[in-house]
Amino acid sequence: MAGRLTIDTLQEFIGENVFDPYGRVVGRLVSPDSDVDGTILSVAIEDEQKKIKFVDGRALHVEEGRLVAWPEWKVTAAEVIANYQRALKRIRGLDEMYSRNEVPGAIYHEMRKRLSVKIEELKGKARKLKNMITDRMREIEDENLGLDRAIANLKMSYLAGELSEKAYKAAIEMLRSAKDSNARELEDLKATKTKIEALESGAIALAKPKHEEKSHHYEEKKTSQPAAAPQKPAAPVAAPEAIQPIPVKLIEG
Repeated sequence: MAGRLTIDTLQEFIGENVFDPYGRVVGRLVSPDSDVDGTILSVAIEDEQKKIKFVDGRALHVEEGRLVAWPEWKVTAAEVIANYQRALKRIRGLDEMYSRNEVPGAIYHEMRKRLSVKIEELKGKARKLKNMITDRMREIEDENLGLDRAIANLKMSYLAGELSEKAYKAAIEMLRSAKDSNARELEDLKATKTKIEALESGAIALAKPKHEEKSHHYEEKKTSQPAAAPQKPAAPVAAPEAIQPIPVKLIEG
C-alpha cells in the first residue's frame, strides 16, 4: 500500500469528483485535514445527497490522474495482508536460522513466541476481515438483483413505447455501468479472500516450531525401526564330570 498523500498533491483535486477503484463516483472533495508535515489525515467528501462524510487519508490514492478513495474493507485488507506476509516471512527466516544452528535455542524460543503471538492477533483480524468481505459480497448481490429488476422494467417500458430510444439508451448505459462496477468489486473481493485464506494456511503450516518437528521425526525413526530378532538361547554348558579319586599304590620296602 502506497504512502499517504500530502496537501501539496491533494489541493488540485478540491471541488473535483472522487472515485472508488471500480469507477463509481463517491462524491466531491470538499476539504482536507493534514498533519504539520503536510500528510493527509482525512478528507471531507460531499455525496450526491449533499451529505458530508469523512474518509481516512490511508484510503486516498491518485490513479490515472484522478483521486480514488478505497472502500474500508480494501484499506483493512491491505494492512492485514502486508503484516501477515511480513510475520510469516520472519518466522520462516527464524526457523531456517535455527535449523542451521545460527541462533541460540533460548533466543529462538523467545523470538518465535513473540512472532506466534503476533500471528494469532493477525488471525483474529483476518477473521473479522473475511466477515467484512462476506457482508460486502452479499450487499453487492442484493444491489445486482435491484439493478436486474430496474433493467427489466426499463426494457419493458421501452418496448411498450413509453420511453424514447434516447432516454432508454442513456438509462440502460447507467444501469449496465453500475453492474460492471459491481462485477469488478466482486472479483476484487473474491481474490482478496483467497489471498487471506492462503496466508492462514501458511500460518497453520508454520505452527509447529522446528525443534518440535525434529524431535517428532526422531521419535518416529526410533519407533519405526524393526524389532531386533530374538536371540537364540545359548547352548547349555555341560556339567563338569565328577572328580575321580586318584589311585595310590603302596610300595613295600
